[in-house]
Amino acid sequence: MKKVAIFGSSRTDPDSKLYDAVERLGKRCAQTGWIVVTGGGPGTMEAANKGAASVDLTRSEAEAIYLPFEEAVNQYVYDFTKHDDFFTRLDTFSNCDAFIVTPGGIGTLLEMAMIYQLIQVNHIEQKPIICVGRMWRTLKDWLEEEMVENGFLSNKEMDYVHYVDRFGEATALLEHLNK
Repeated sequence: MKKVAIFGSSRTDPDSKLYDAVERLGKRCAQTGWIVVTGGGPGTMEAANKGAASVDLTRSEAEAIYLPFEEAVNQYVYDFTKHDDFFTRLDTFSNCDAFIVTPGGIGTLLEMAMIYQLIQVNHIEQKPIICVGRMWRTLKDWLEEEMVENGFLSNKEMDYVHYVDRFGEATALLEHLNK
């Protein structure tokens, strides 16, 4: 069964629209046959696991990390691995078949950038990376203006990442790219 990593913030409030949208995203991914893999924490990670678990608990997994302020994985995770550091955790995430990046902070940016770079240098095969929301479009604009225009990134490499505005577009694109 294919796995999709859903990256996002641990700080997202469970009562927010973003949490609800990511929960629906996790549910839709599980409904279309994906195992949803997150970092196992709260916020959007919990939301994605919750959505997947609502379809089938066995479709909700986590690659967690030992942190002094997060003792356990969220309650919607069926199977998980706890990593001692971010490096082994990120390496394990790279084994997923696709990646959906939701709004988040530095950790989310790190996860997306590492997968992007591993594809860029052919350390892993090209796999879908789908960034959802305005904040990622802003990053795309910066990459084009600063990296592509200065020769640090090619137009072909820009095509490794897909940018969409809505979560429904992300699941439709994921289904299309994996036909």
